[in-house]
Amino acid sequence: MTVARAVALGAALVLAAAFPASAAAGAFPDGALIASASLERLEQGDDSTTVATISADARYVVFDTRATNFYPDGDPDPPNATRAGGIFRRDTINGALVKVADGDVLSDADGSLLRRGAHAPSVSSDGRFVAFSTAQQLVPADTNDNIDVYRRDMNAAPGAPGSFVLVSAKDGSDVPAAYAPRPVPLPGRNPGSDVFPGRAISADGSRVAFRTVEIASDLPDRAAVDVTAGQVLVRDITARSTRLLTRRSDNGQPAGGATGPVVLSADGSTVAWVGSEAPVQTRFLPGEQLDSTTNFYLYRRIDTGTPITRRITGVADPDDPACDLTPISSNPTATGPCYGALSDTEQGRGDISQRAPALSADGLTVAFLAAAAGRPTNVSNPGLDLFVTDMRPGMTRKAGTRELTVEGAADDLTQSAPIESVSMSADGVHVLLTTLRSRFVLRALTPIGPAFRAQPDAREVYAVDLRAGTIERAVRGAGGLDAAGDVGTNPALSADGSTIAFTSVAGNLFFGDANEKIDAFWQTRAVDVQTVPVAPESQSATTFQDDTKAPGPRLGVSTRRRADGSLALTVTAPAAGRLVVFARAGKPLRTVARAEGAAKARQGVRLILKLRGKDLRRLRARKRLSATVRVRFLPKDTTAKALTRVVKARFQYTRKKAAKREAG
Repeated sequence: MTVARAVALGAALVLAAAFPASAAAGAFPDGALIASASLERLEQGDDSTTVATISADARYVVFDTRATNFYPDGDPDPPNATRAGGIFRRDTINGALVKVADGDVLSDADGSLLRRGAHAPSVSSDGRFVAFSTAQQLVPADTNDNIDVYRRDMNAAPGAPGSFVLVSAKDGSDVPAAYAPRPVPLPGRNPGSDVFPGRAISADGSRVAFRTVEIASDLPDRAAVDVTAGQVLVRDITARSTRLLTRRSDNGQPAGGATGPVVLSADGSTVAWVGSEAPVQTRFLPGEQLDSTTNFYLYRRIDTGTPITRRITGVADPDDPACDLTPISSNPTATGPCYGALSDTEQGRGDISQRAPALSADGLTVAFLAAAAGRPTNVSNPGLDLFVTDMRPGMTRKAGTRELTVEGAADDLTQSAPIESVSMSADGVHVLLTTLRSRFVLRALTPIGPAFRAQPDAREVYAVDLRAGTIERAVRGAGGLDAAGDVGTNPALSADGSTIAFTSVAGNLFFGDANEKIDAFWQTRAVDVQTVPVAPESQSATTFQDDTKAPGPRLGVSTRRRADGSLALTVTAPAAGRLVVFARAGKPLRTVARAEGAAKARQGVRLILKLRGKDLRRLRARKRLSATVRVRFLPKDTTAKALTRVVKARFQYTRKKAAKREAG
């Protein structure tokens, strides 16, 4: 972990230390609602979730997971292989869970990666379109063995025309990008193009920003594979245009240097990225160090008459009309028209290579993290703190930039732990930051809500309201306790900042969390946190009630082992509806078989649970497997009560009987 710099505290700074509850009430209730769970099967994910993002209207949470128990029934793994999760979309209103695209494909023989699957999702404002990267061939034309960028239309059935569209395609056509061979090939996962999760797609889903990685390509419109990697591009899917943004300012040729996240504003007008090769792309002033390897935050408006690349901030201020190009010095306390908002480059002595800037919907407000202090400050140690800047034309970098947090004592992690990520709502008012820090040196923010964590023992999400000038903890455990584990970086916000989506390993965000994995969650600001409790649905999302312990209608369930290793169930339901059955086994427990069928009132329905892949091979080797079978009845009459029955069963394989049955 980076040791933060020491900062001299002036009279204008306020040290916010382990606050007691403020007079101003916090906006977020205790606990959270789980997104990475199937309400139909009443299961949390059986593996970890790495990314959670949310549609602007807060209707959908889209997440990237390695969980294998969310696949639709009748959606088998490839032969001799297993899928490690994928991207899924959760409806926050009706609970529906829909697969967007398959995850990594692993060999059953040795667990090796056969093909890199879908990762890094971004979702349009209404949840219809999802952009992501994958090495799987989702359109016939994509015959390379590289990672490419796609967009999924969730209104179209998988495989239907237009359900998947290739984004990393050549300008003016749908021809896929071509890439140079990698010196050491990585079959099924060769680099190509990639996206940054959560911030790569426009609100209407028509534009996607991406970058090329590691090897040369022919993008956007070259006749040969001769464009070095690290290029930032924007694809307009409707117009079938692919535009190169990393261009030299002198001749317009590809400049490259994009080494980190690339983000797109919701209106599709603006792209910001982390990259090197800045001196050949944007204006520097005399006296600045022209180092092509230093990372900067770069910014480009792509719909203006004369697009140019700008720096978001820095040591110089070429946007100041009073700057007469007088050479600037490296003195961090020097001031004048040509000096910028920071005492050093935003990278300073820290690392911003993977720190994504955040854009408002119109691209004119930017939140970012800098490893340099606001000028004038004589500071030389590394650190990462929160800044917000106004990129409107005519606004100087000094006038437009505000430093919102300052690190405290370098030997105290409660004050000096770096801020690790920053996110912003479309309206440019709400900001989320993640950090271990629990004591803040604040210039313009007032802490509100419950007390901050006493010790820096878990990464937290803090919500900043730029209009109100407040900062508060956004995530706490159910019952108001500290979350019992880290939250993930890069949480997401709805357009108005009212709802957030995030990942966390904490097991106490709702009662009943038992999978001990990283899950995806969402949380909505309360209108009045003193009178609006956590929604009761959050306490039951992954729990179940066996109907044999409750009065009223019940499910009848009987099981019979079959020689081929499958399990036959006869289920009798009290009314017409739908039956969903799944068996769990192993340590830790995971789903090994599923079945589904239609129920008729008081008539037995036969369902077959079949093991597959490695589970079937293990059964044939071991001959038997004990399991817990859950039968879920969803009545056709939506006003009637759903029922669950849990029974113990055993899969058993009898080789001679199975062979005789197969022969007969």
